[in-house]
Amino acid sequence: MSGRTAGARPDTGESELRPILAWGATTHVGGVRRHNEDAFYVSDDVCVVADGMGGHEAGDVASQLVTRLVSDVFGAHRLDVAELPRLVSSLNTAVRRTGAENGTPGMGTTLVGVAVAENGDTPSAVVFDVGDSRCYRLANGTMTQLTTDHSHVQELVEDGRITPAEALTHPLRNVITRALGADVAVQADFHVLPEEDCRLLLCSDGLSGELDDIRIGELLALHREPPKAAMALVEAVLDGPARDNVTAMVVDVGFPTVEATDEGRENDLAPAATADATAEIGVAAERLDSAVGRSCFAMPESPWAPPVPVAHPTIGVGRPPALPDAPAWGAPNPPATDGTP
Repeated sequence: MSGRTAGARPDTGESELRPILAWGATTHVGGVRRHNEDAFYVSDDVCVVADGMGGHEAGDVASQLVTRLVSDVFGAHRLDVAELPRLVSSLNTAVRRTGAENGTPGMGTTLVGVAVAENGDTPSAVVFDVGDSRCYRLANGTMTQLTTDHSHVQELVEDGRITPAEALTHPLRNVITRALGADVAVQADFHVLPEEDCRLLLCSDGLSGELDDIRIGELLALHREPPKAAMALVEAVLDGPARDNVTAMVVDVGFPTVEATDEGRENDLAPAATADATAEIGVAAERLDSAVGRSCFAMPESPWAPPVPVAHPTIGVGRPPALPDAPAWGAPNPPATDGTP
């Protein structure tokens, strides 16, 4: 299968208690499109999927721009939960400015991701989204669609004018109502995850539009390792017409525990100082200018189980190394590095 796959399970090593992300991701151009406008980025602090729109040399640019900016911002520091809306707003501004400068004002991209962000005494895992790229959550044998599509057909479903099944084949199913770059202001949705080990699926609509939730849940639960689960989901799409680019990112979120009497815990959990997210976006964007309906159902018994809780007074995560044949940052149509055409 052509495309790009990546995966990592980070090692611990920092003196801090925080959610641990273990991930696997793959993207594919699909069976019809000539170019892949999807992109993804993964690290120990943030995992995102972006689905570009506006055609080749527009959607490609938008999705790559957003993933690169997210990489730069989180590579510099961890954000506070209060900064996440400003981050999304700044990404929107960067996409609009780049579109105007490149003569492609119609370009844009969806965005869905999970970030480790400072939140009072301890960091939280926060899911955020704009558009119709989705996040599913699997925990305690139940899979839930955590995000709600910002799309025309979703509004029709909520109004009772069509059923969720009819939405899958509706002629306007690709019309979205929110996207980065579409308007001067954009509103994202945010979900702070409960402190309970879980598995997330971040995906473009090239996956959710081809597989129903039952099939997605089966494959998400079938494979213990996130990279294998992500690959299985994309391969299932490729067994059909695969009418769109498809990206699947599977993220296991673990919440380490620590004894309440551990000495030094208060100091270890002190929130870190954060810089202004908007300023970080602006600096990163300048460096790039010269380059270019909710658902829930019970899952059957399955091999996947949440990560074993870690009990240690100083838990942390090191940035996962890039694999030799699959860098952590996934660009559309990457050059072959493993001899695969």
